[in-house]
Amino acid sequence: MSTVAAIFGSRSVEHEVSVITAHQAMAALSPRHRAVPVYIAKDGRWYTGDALLHLDGFADADSLVASCTMITPVIDPSRPGLALAPAATARRGLFNRGVGDAIDVEVAMPLVHGSFGEDGSLQGLLEMAGIPYTGSGVAASAVAMDKSLAKTLIRAAGLPVLDDVVIERAAWRRDPDHELVAAEALAPYPLFVKPAGLGSSIGVSRAGDAGVLREAVEVALTYDHRCLVEAEQEGIVEINCAVLGDGADARASLLEQPTRRGLLSYDDKYRATGAKGSSAGMKGAQRIIPAPLSDALASRISAAALAAFAAVGASGVARVDFLVDAAAEHFVVNELNPIPGSLSFYLFEPAGVSFTALLDELIEIAQRRHAQRAASTMVFDRWMLGGGGAKTSR
Repeated sequence: MSTVAAIFGSRSVEHEVSVITAHQAMAALSPRHRAVPVYIAKDGRWYTGDALLHLDGFADADSLVASCTMITPVIDPSRPGLALAPAATARRGLFNRGVGDAIDVEVAMPLVHGSFGEDGSLQGLLEMAGIPYTGSGVAASAVAMDKSLAKTLIRAAGLPVLDDVVIERAAWRRDPDHELVAAEALAPYPLFVKPAGLGSSIGVSRAGDAGVLREAVEVALTYDHRCLVEAEQEGIVEINCAVLGDGADARASLLEQPTRRGLLSYDDKYRATGAKGSSAGMKGAQRIIPAPLSDALASRISAAALAAFAAVGASGVARVDFLVDAAAEHFVVNELNPIPGSLSFYLFEPAGVSFTALLDELIEIAQRRHAQRAASTMVFDRWMLGGGGAKTSR
């Protein structure tokens, strides 16, 4: 049995979405794996404990973390891997063997959406620890979360994307009128404004005139130091396709069409409820699967999803979102989500891939990719500064 650390929460405006995704994943994990919940609170402190396994406890986060153990991720070069060590002397939850005990995890499952998790930050820590982890690596995560950089790579791969204007916070503070003129030159109103590095529709606004555009940019720039302005597309529907795998083994899911018209808000996506009133995450949103498209158009979109996945160097599971004019059989790639809500398991289930099987495959990919990295030379034995240098162990 392997120990899998489900890492979720963090200092992100998508904090609650991450909590939902993590609980769905931990509940679906195969008995071959032992889930260790690792919760990063909104203040950045790390916790673990059995209480974190119960979603209803997050209604009172302060009381919840008080019943858990504050931990520190420990990177020890003498033993590759990630140890979760108690940050204080309290003996609670999983740390009932002694104050000095730490949990060694064999695989990490980053389930943080947005900042400090989906953007390559957490992946960098896990790389330093030398532990297998699911999902995309540092570079792919960082690029995918930066909508402007992702567009550059996706466009270079020959895929269609929307034109945009990027507004920097510093430039906006210096001369907002100049930036507004540049944005208005892109296309007639209405325009859409979105933070460059967020998902879940947070900070996204539709602007029908200059006054609203100014307000929308102000809002977007409170969430990120850059925002994108794009033209509204008429007669389009949103179509999403998830991709699972690594390299040439990647395969596309069924396509989905969200049925809510207009801009999908955070609440539209994540506050839909399940049969018992609990949050159902992205699975609870209203959608049609498979999307009602012609076979030819669906095939082109699936191929484009695979190409976008490859263009950014993604791995594990990611979701590629499209804006589609079905009547004209035309589409553009809107964005790529390196850690999609609910890990997009609901797009693979209708094709016979259970959430448990999806998680098993993600872990297998993580272990295989880790072995490939371990085969690379990381340290040069020659000491360029003269002498033998300090003796080091391997």
